[in-house]
Amino acid sequence: MKKHNLDESIALYQALLERMPDDFAARFYLGCALMEKGNMDGALTEFLLIAKSEPTHFETQCNIAACYLKKGSLSQAKTHYLSALELMPDDTQVLFNLGVIDAQLGNIDVAIRYYQKAIHIQPDFFEAHNNVAAAFLVKQHAGLALHHFQEAARLQPDNSSLQYTIQALSQNQQLLAAPTDYIKSLFDSYADHYDQHLVNALDYQVPIHFQRVLTDLHLKNKAQDVLDIGCGTGLCGGLVKPFAKTLTGVDLSKKMLEMAREKNFYDELVCEDFYSFLTNKNTVYDLIMAGDVLVYIGDLGSLFQHVQHTLRANGLFIFNTEISETDDYKMNQSGRFAHQKKYIERLAKQNQLAIVYHEKAMTRMQNNEPVYGYLYVLQRSEAL
Repeated sequence: MKKHNLDESIALYQALLERMPDDFAARFYLGCALMEKGNMDGALTEFLLIAKSEPTHFETQCNIAACYLKKGSLSQAKTHYLSALELMPDDTQVLFNLGVIDAQLGNIDVAIRYYQKAIHIQPDFFEAHNNVAAAFLVKQHAGLALHHFQEAARLQPDNSSLQYTIQALSQNQQLLAAPTDYIKSLFDSYADHYDQHLVNALDYQVPIHFQRVLTDLHLKNKAQDVLDIGCGTGLCGGLVKPFAKTLTGVDLSKKMLEMAREKNFYDELVCEDFYSFLTNKNTVYDLIMAGDVLVYIGDLGSLFQHVQHTLRANGLFIFNTEISETDDYKMNQSGRFAHQKKYIERLAKQNQLAIVYHEKAMTRMQNNEPVYGYLYVLQRSEAL
């Protein structure tokens, strides 16, 4: 619905409710129109009024949950999806949404049960197979993960990311990165409440750290061509924008990029795997940043090579990692990879990248506990 028609509809429903405040349909459609316009607080007011008099209206409970989800209030969203589930226990989308919420809350076992129930009802539910497979990987149940990745591949036989993951698991190999399509599914489902959840619920600190570190390196008054890989909704891009002459963002998730585009930080946004972007794009940059990107990649060798070839002489690469004390890299229970400092140092040396800044810092909260990681700035040698 176009904005002009949307405003007219809202005005019409409001006028109707002034005359007939108990008109259920008018209030419901007003809430839907306010949701579509992005006014979640206004929509919630209408839907919660309906829920008081009609607590068993399934669509109202779903819409209340969706509003809370878009506001980043995961626990309240879960409460209303559970109310919806009581009304329609076999609704696969509600089950899937509950799985996504519990996975984001760190309740992996609960998320798995919701995904499994959705699959039992709808055996060809691709996203549920894909997400439960990734959840089983987090739990280190490789056999169960393999089964569901194979089911996902049955539904999308041309999916190269799934084929790679299946081959690695079948041969009992260590995964080199989180499956690409899992990342796309995760962040597409996360996009409309990503900022609120990270900033409000997880106290996400990486963008602020990037801004602080780059300020300390006196980059603010230098014209920079900046590339933001895995840019998401633009949380890092917004804070690093003052350092940029041009700012380009690359991300796999189309829905994340839609959110980033609304902020008008970027000169260019590209929906593409960043490996492909770095391989096929002949542009070079003064600064490449990767905020919470390397945590989805185990083996960083290829990335460092691509970065070295994409940076100008003396260009900088800023990124964060989670901390592994023993292995070069390993997948944590969160499903994210941690990297050892010696591994980063070795890759930097192999690719003529000097570590010019390094520190340990709190990056976010998880289960009410601070999560610490490393911040790095690497600089490309002047001559290779």
